[in-house]
Amino acid sequence: MIYKYSISISGDDFHPEKIIEEIQGDFVVNTFFNPTDKKLINISEEYGYGSMSFWHPYKNSTEDKIIEYEKSFVEFIDENYTLFVKNGVNEFEIFIEIYFDGGQCNFEIFNKELLKKFGVLGVSLPISVYVLTSEEIQKWEDEIGLVWECSK
Repeated sequence: MIYKYSISISGDDFHPEKIIEEIQGDFVVNTFFNPTDKKLINISEEYGYGSMSFWHPYKNSTEDKIIEYEKSFVEFIDENYTLFVKNGVNEFEIFIEIYFDGGQCNFEIFNKELLKKFGVLGVSLPISVYVLTSEEIQKWEDEIGLVWECSK
C-alpha cells in the first residue's frame, strides 16, 4: 500500500507570501495563491481567499514508514499553527490518497493520539483510494523506499 498525503491551508484574509519565509520545518510548498490573485481559467476573476499546499519532503510513504510519515504531518501543523492562524488561516485539510493493488483495503489513518491533536486544531481529513496493479505498486514502493533510504 502506498500513502500520499498533502496539507492544504486557506483563509479569506490569508496572504501566503507574507509568511513563506517564516514557515518552520522541511515540508515542501507545492502551490499557493493570494485572495487578490487572478484565476488562471478566468483571468478577470480573483480567488477571493488565500491558499497554500505542502508535501512531505519524501512526498509518499509505504506501510513500513507510515507512523513516522504521519507524525511529521502533525508536528509540522503543530509547529506552524500559531503562525498560520495569526495570518488568516481558518481551514486546515490533509488530503489523503491511498494506492493499493485491489482486494480488501484496510488501513488506519493517524493513531488516536495524532487524531486527538487534529481534533483540537480543527483539521479535516478527506480520503481517496485508488487501485493499481501489483506490479505498479511494487515498482512505486521500491522507488519510495530508495527515497527514504537516500535521505538519511
